[in-house]
Amino acid sequence: MKKYEKFKWVIISLLIPTTVEIGLSVFNINIFSNDSWLGFWGSYLGAIIAVVGVWWQTNKTIENEKELMFSNARPFFNLTIERKVPELGKLYVCEKTSEIKVGRKNIYLKINNFSNKLMMKVVLKIYTENKKIDQINIGRIEGGKSIQIATSQFFDINNKNLNEKEFNEIKPDMKEIDVYFTTEKRERVKLSFRNIDGKIEGVDGEKIIKSKAAKDNLNKLNNEYNKDEFFKESEIVELKE
Repeated sequence: MKKYEKFKWVIISLLIPTTVEIGLSVFNINIFSNDSWLGFWGSYLGAIIAVVGVWWQTNKTIENEKELMFSNARPFFNLTIERKVPELGKLYVCEKTSEIKVGRKNIYLKINNFSNKLMMKVVLKIYTENKKIDQINIGRIEGGKSIQIATSQFFDINNKNLNEKEFNEIKPDMKEIDVYFTTEKRERVKLSFRNIDGKIEGVDGEKIIKSKAAKDNLNKLNNEYNKDEFFKESEIVELKE
């Protein structure tokens, strides 16, 4: 109903003179000639069209400026599935671990923020082939930085002694990935990805951007993003030689 409320004043503006004209006709009161009424309606409708045009243009300009402000703060990033030895440094993990074998190949995710925009309160929900959901919470990803992420499959491989052939035969079990984050302008965004033959590809149909979202999608985004009352960063393991 809200989308029609913006036109109520136009409707009211048209109803008032129409009601007056009908009332005069009913009571057989002739204040204006036909030519006068035509002149009146021409001027009146012209004024309404002009006002509506100015209103529409003003609102369109405001919307465009707002979208430009939000879009300039949105980071550009990509997700990749890595099949190699993790780099030394920080590794975000989805479960507590006592030991990670350094210097061995494994399968893990990497998120690269190759823009200069900050990503805040980042949440990754990773849906696996065996219907398990791994969740990783990252406080912030600075522009130009990358983050290594160990899913549950990482630990399955970590706990096995595999040779090169056995490792190469393992397929990544990440099926779908939802990424939630907040931009520097406090806009919330949800982007969805799928694993297609070992490569991560975006799913435009599942994208939800707060400033553009319809009410149902916005409620969905807020409910999914705020499922946990307090944001708690996932455990970080420091990989060292």
